[in-house]
Amino acid sequence: MLKLANGVLVVTALVAGALLYALEHKTRGLEREIAVTKRAIADTDEDIKLLGAEWSSLTRPERIQKLAAQNLQLAPAQADQYVSLNELQSRMEDIRARVKPDKEQDVIGDLLQKMQ
Repeated sequence: MLKLANGVLVVTALVAGALLYALEHKTRGLEREIAVTKRAIADTDEDIKLLGAEWSSLTRPERIQKLAAQNLQLAPAQADQYVSLNELQSRMEDIRARVKPDKEQDVIGDLLQKMQ
């Protein structure tokens, strides 16, 4: 009977050792995954900081003003460009009378073409 108990204890110790080894192996794998995820988070945080700095640089008001002056050719509004509300309404009535929108007609595009 003593031999049987010793045999059971030896087998139990071997099974427990194997289970502990498997658990340790799995734990180390998960630790590696956590380290990789933490590294990815740190890289992403660094990218966010870099993009924030680039965004701040690109949206500087003096830079935008310079680009607008170069590319948009804007000029201050002249007094003759202002119209009264009545004049605007009469212009819109004239446009509505001339243009009857079809499903395939680009009304806004046509108005823009006429304005140029």
